[in-house]
Amino acid sequence: MDLGIAGRAALVTGGSRGIGRETARRFLEEGVRVMICGRDAQALERTRAELAQSAGGDIHALVADTMKEGDIVRLVDAAKDRFGKIDILVNNAGQMYSGRFAAMTDTGLKEQFETKIFGFLRAIRLVYPMMKAQRWGRIVNLIGGAGKEPDPYMFGSGITNSGLLNITKSLSTEFGEDNVLVNAVCPGWVDTSMWRRNAQGLAAELGAKSEEEARRLAARKNALNRFGKPEELANAIVFLCSERASYITGVSLNLDGGRLKSLW
Repeated sequence: MDLGIAGRAALVTGGSRGIGRETARRFLEEGVRVMICGRDAQALERTRAELAQSAGGDIHALVADTMKEGDIVRLVDAAKDRFGKIDILVNNAGQMYSGRFAAMTDTGLKEQFETKIFGFLRAIRLVYPMMKAQRWGRIVNLIGGAGKEPDPYMFGSGITNSGLLNITKSLSTEFGEDNVLVNAVCPGWVDTSMWRRNAQGLAAELGAKSEEEARRLAARKNALNRFGKPEELANAIVFLCSERASYITGVSLNLDGGRLKSLW
């Protein structure tokens, strides 16, 4: 299927690994020019070099921390200077803030807000005028199922994720008249480094004796009884950014193997 986005320019935050990296790869395969960012300079350059070799195309990388307003301004400016425009924004940078209420701290929650709520909003604020002027744009926010189905273990993430769902729906209405489509993807458990960083805490939450047992118990919570793959998430993200999704906006797509049991 021709997605109709060859020649477009995309900005993917958190693009050095996992879902962000595979999303950048799929964009490149579709002929999209891509700018990725991340905080780890070495990991970011490894990813840029690997994608340039394996997928080809126009791929650039810039070290940036989306918690910092100045870094987001510098990132968007660099993408605009390189490509002349930004057609697509994938807000992927962030972290999973897991743990029950007693484990949540003001500092941890503030970091979560800076990364996801304010980080996403700042990027959107900077790219939207370009998209509005050309009457074409795609914005996809990576959120998470805890925003829809509260989970005591995901208390911190649930707070920010609910806010991002509201932002996505609200902006889809406001930006729709300019043909700027705003959607969200809500991953479940995906086989990335984020899972590995949280494996120990999840093992304790599930009463598992090992990380591998925790993985099996977590996987059983969805209908497919397995973790997702980063490329499976990337396929859906890139589709939502394509011409084939030209009548889809305000949607929060569950990509969790059937984990959420709610009706939306």
